Amino acid sequence: MGTDNPPPTDEKPIDEVYHDRNLLAIAFARAIRLTWGPDTAGWYWHDGWPVVWVDTPTGQKSWHVTPDLEDVLERSSLQQTDPEGGYDGHSRTLKNCRLARYITGAY
Repeated sequence: MGTDNPPPTDEKPIDEVYHDRNLLAIAFARAIRLTWGPDTAGWYWHDGWPVVWVDTPTGQKSWHVTPDLEDVLERSSLQQTDPEGGYDGHSRTLKNCRLARYITGAY
């Protein structure tokens, strides 16, 4: 049985994929800040790139986003600030494990 809205067959360019991911990281950080409080999410500059960070019960997570989203960051409720205690040194793998644990409530 068919669907009225089949998935697109054209592949999305990688720039669009990363733009979507960057906006999602910013939205997630904003939601965390609104849910857990102002000291749980923000953003800062690192080597010319904005870094969006969140601190949840499963630990710190952060994502570099493209500099063209600075305006979105500045107009969001996120503060331009480093996480308390600074970057904790998490790897991408650890960040993703922490994120999966947060999603599943395994903390």
